[in-house]
Amino acid sequence: MRYRVRINEQIHIVEAAPVDSSGQSVVTVGENARNVTVRIISPNQLHMVIDGAPVNLFVAPDVDGAWVWVNGRARLAQDADQVARRSSRGPGMGPSEVTPPTPASVVKVLVSEGDRIEKGQPAVVVSAMKMEITLNAPYSGVVKAVNTVVGAQVSPGQILVEIERDQEDLSNE
Repeated sequence: MRYRVRINEQIHIVEAAPVDSSGQSVVTVGENARNVTVRIISPNQLHMVIDGAPVNLFVAPDVDGAWVWVNGRARLAQDADQVARRSSRGPGMGPSEVTPPTPASVVKVLVSEGDRIEKGQPAVVVSAMKMEITLNAPYSGVVKAVNTVVGAQVSPGQILVEIERDQEDLSNE
């Protein structure tokens, strides 16, 4: 299958052969072909061996694509064709919750149900791989629910904070 993947502002052409019964495939990015073996650890975690080098990936689905956490760094991967269609269609709803990009432990919960929250305001702090990650509000609104506590072990895609988006925030996009 052939994909146009957008990471940051760069578009990559990715061709992937079907994965065989042993988890092996060939993936070509641009003109570079790689032998890949894939093992699913959990719904949001993959262990891959790419040309003999082991790599752990954590994937968190998002309204805008998927956050992919590799070697301590998160990147937003998007279907380049969907991004083009979405921007020509006008504003979308965007994410309505706060989720961790990698398996982590909750260190601080900075909001409560009913709180007013502004876009970019810190909502939860998690710790993963000996570093703290602050998860911010994707937009302004009111906290509908807080689904975690300090010390909880959380996974990518798990909804930690749900936010009811301001209507005026939608009209400003």
